[in-house]
Amino acid sequence: GTWSEHAFGEAVDLNPVENPYVGCGQTRSPSSRPYFNRSWHRPGMVTAAVVRAFQSIGWGWGGSWTGSTKDYMHFSATGH
Repeated sequence: GTWSEHAFGEAVDLNPVENPYVGCGQTRSPSSRPYFNRSWHRPGMVTAAVVRAFQSIGWGWGGSWTGSTKDYMHFSATGH
């Protein structure tokens, strides 16, 4: 296998329950399902201010990926 961007400090995941990885409308953690609705911001959820802060250093957000897969917890130097 290969090392992830996380291993090199080029990616971070923030609060995985509140900011789940969602693929095909599903997530691995049932406790994350209430957080699929991103319009109602609750403590621990990534906000626009957090996204802007990472964008200001050139990092991308998994919540802005095109298609049905979103990784709301994920920020990385490559955007992937």
